[in-house]
Amino acid sequence: MIFDTLKDVEEFYKSYAHEVGFSVRVGQHKKGNEEILIKRYYCSREGYRKENVPNASDESGKKRKTHNVMETRCGCQAHIVVKLGSDKKYRIISMVEEHSHGFVSPDKRHLLRSNRRVSERAKSTLFNCHKASIGTSQAYRLLHVSEGGFENVGCTKRDLQNNYRDLRIKIKDADAQMFVAQLERKKEVNPAFFYEFMVDDEGRLVRVFWADAICRKNYSVFGDVVSVDATYTTNHYNMKFVPFTGVNHHLQSVFLGAAFLADEKIESYVWLFVTFLKAMGGVAPHLITTDEDASMKAAIAQILPYTAHRLCMWHIMEKVPEKVGPSLRENEGFWERLNKCVWGSENSDEFVSQWNSIMTNYGLMENDWFSSRFNIRESWIPVYFLDIPLAGMLRTTSRSESANSFFNRFIHRKLSFVEFWLRFDTALECQRQEELKADNVSLHTTPKMMTPWPMEKQCSVIYTHEVFSKFQEQIVVARDHCIVQGIEECEDIKCFTISSLSGKERVVQMNKTNMFGRCSCKLYESYGIPCRHIIQVLRAEKQNEVPSSYILKRWETRCKRELFYDHEGNLLDEKPKDPREVAMRKKISESRNKFEDLIQMAKNTEQGMDFLYSSLSNLVEPLQKITPATRVDKQDEYESFLGNRIPTEVDIHPPNDIRSKGRSKRIRKSKEPKTGSGSKGKKKRKCRKCKQVADHDARNCPNNVVG
Repeated sequence: MIFDTLKDVEEFYKSYAHEVGFSVRVGQHKKGNEEILIKRYYCSREGYRKENVPNASDESGKKRKTHNVMETRCGCQAHIVVKLGSDKKYRIISMVEEHSHGFVSPDKRHLLRSNRRVSERAKSTLFNCHKASIGTSQAYRLLHVSEGGFENVGCTKRDLQNNYRDLRIKIKDADAQMFVAQLERKKEVNPAFFYEFMVDDEGRLVRVFWADAICRKNYSVFGDVVSVDATYTTNHYNMKFVPFTGVNHHLQSVFLGAAFLADEKIESYVWLFVTFLKAMGGVAPHLITTDEDASMKAAIAQILPYTAHRLCMWHIMEKVPEKVGPSLRENEGFWERLNKCVWGSENSDEFVSQWNSIMTNYGLMENDWFSSRFNIRESWIPVYFLDIPLAGMLRTTSRSESANSFFNRFIHRKLSFVEFWLRFDTALECQRQEELKADNVSLHTTPKMMTPWPMEKQCSVIYTHEVFSKFQEQIVVARDHCIVQGIEECEDIKCFTISSLSGKERVVQMNKTNMFGRCSCKLYESYGIPCRHIIQVLRAEKQNEVPSSYILKRWETRCKRELFYDHEGNLLDEKPKDPREVAMRKKISESRNKFEDLIQMAKNTEQGMDFLYSSLSNLVEPLQKITPATRVDKQDEYESFLGNRIPTEVDIHPPNDIRSKGRSKRIRKSKEPKTGSGSKGKKKRKCRKCKQVADHDARNCPNNVVG
């Protein structure tokens, strides 16, 4: 047989081998004048492996772990040898067909090593899945389903894992430098992208902060209330991921910037907040909420002295189950009273009274954790910061839980910087897409009116649907349950006493000049929308519309229409994408869709599929003439996936594995039972309190709790 190239030879022998049921190993070759003159191809079971020396030791004298590798060779002599002729074509000069072993059955032929290859489709699926925070195992499962069986995937799960492992090995030493290079490239594309980093004396990346143009624009509009969470650990360097989160006009969590910190020292947080202020034009938030971190508290007091600092209620309340005994953990009455005390108290005296009653009734007076939470009550109980503007936005557990869920999509201890960025970038696009969808709904749909009042119609046009829904609740309650019980006047101030369904009377002090009033319920101060009592007073004063002084710009549907610039004059907005790139992506997407349509059309008949397959095969040669032939190696594939060049010289090194306080995984709900591998086979220990060997210790011993 005559072959034009060695590739043709290899394809022929592998095709033959796979039909018969054995695997092929490419053998040695002989070269002359830069040409391969003779090439050998063997049965994969040819020859024998060299025996490994048992109990091998490394240079330090320690024994290396030896793996129990299965023997695959048996001295089979089957092979072919080809030789290059004078006509520059290859001919078979030797062939042995007999094998000294059995052949693989047809149902296992797809497992033959030389029959396996990670195809371009498999690579594309693998890389896209990782961008979407979907692991290799799930990516392989997706291929298995979409390709119609394991035999059609073309590779095993281990092949796919090895392919991704090679990528991680390739970027290992250059990881930190590639991450910084990615941030620099973002800034080159859009000068409004902000980032700063710091390396130590050994060139290791220890601190980095970034915020893109949209983050900085969002802060200009929604930066009055900011949440900072330092309870995440991101990667195998064990650095802290510290995101800044706000609340947008759709009551959604919105990303404002983030940092990696190698440690949790005060100076690290000082650097972080100084850098954050620099990125945001020196404007500090009115309120900042954090977890209970002493270093962060000290840094905030130093850098943000005029910003109100409060602790995240969600983190505190989610710790309660582990601080009480099993009986209280399942006690619905306890949870009902505790939640009412924490969330529903309207003044400090009411909170203290209810808290002390709960501690007494459930035997928690001597519990150190509850005592310490009571001592810092002014930093986390809502009733103590009703006067702080918009503090109510961060009161709900759903807010913190939403942010925690969002960040946990791409937080993983095994991720490198570069892998993190790919996942993070995709997740951030998803978050912003949700805001875009909400904008579209608010701009192009009209909510249903519940009253004939003009002020309801007025606010339905001004507010986003989400904020209007909150306002509408106040409108309906004002109509149905609020009554003006009395009016007193003192110069320019009118005092209205309002009764409501709850039985509590509220006092609204209204300025007669500008018709702006404040209510004792503090809802306007906490959430930025007029309460039911103010609405009723406005109606009593013949005001058909809500005065503009009550309308906060941050809640308006068009609050982001204004142009914002940084101190260097850069427009804080996303740069328009290259039209050619947009057009190319659209053509690729439409081509895939059309091809899928053709498959669905042709798959019903064998003739249809034969025609489609032959038509596609006929496209190869003319397409090769149009497209210049380029050889793509593994590094090219990886760089295309990462969107970044893998450097040969590294100046910025990844940090060492530095201990930190640990990451916040998904925290169990108050009454959620412990499940999963973490609770199975838990080591029992002797409790110093009850002297029993059990699943608890003296801190959460059932004997600590009465009732």
